[in-house]
Amino acid sequence: MRSRNHSYRRWSALRPTPALVVAFVALFAAMGGFGYAAVKLKQSSVKTKNLKNAAVTTDKIADGAVTTPKLAPDAIAPNATNATNATNAAKLGGVAPGGCQTGWLKASLVVDTDVIPLDAGSAVVPGFDCASSAQDAVQIKRTDVGRYLVTFAGNDAANAVITSAGDNAVTAVTKTADGFVVKVWNNSDAAFVDGKSFSLVAF
Repeated sequence: MRSRNHSYRRWSALRPTPALVVAFVALFAAMGGFGYAAVKLKQSSVKTKNLKNAAVTTDKIADGAVTTPKLAPDAIAPNATNATNATNAAKLGGVAPGGCQTGWLKASLVVDTDVIPLDAGSAVVPGFDCASSAQDAVQIKRTDVGRYLVTFAGNDAANAVITSAGDNAVTAVTKTADGFVVKVWNNSDAAFVDGKSFSLVAF
């Protein structure tokens, strides 16, 4: 009798509980359900309406799965809106390198006014003009003591900043219809003065 009870207790300890049985049934049903769904899907049974937005990504498409014949006749590539500029890829936003872009630096020069002839016409000086690459695109003319007119050929820059490299010198710049008027004067006595250097950046 004792050995029969002992065997029954051993068997009871090894027998799965009802909760464990239910868990296994659910596990196998779930696994089998996925397998069944994968096997039973018919070709072309998944339509566009069955897919969420952005559900199909590049990573999920096999190489060679999408070919030109499979694309709609009116399909548009993401960057096709810029295709009109593809004929001249050297341009940025339709503007050639060095061209005038909105919000960019449009012109600049650094000049020592010692080299500007007194009571003469405009002098060609080295500088940058986004609207022209001509040798004489950047010019400066002395209009009076300490006053100069800076022009950039074909440039529509409306603003500029200026700094002076000279000792005791103050500079100011104003945009006019003719160009940029630059004034240079001594900080100590506010007298207009020549022979100072300044840098101008227009945008």
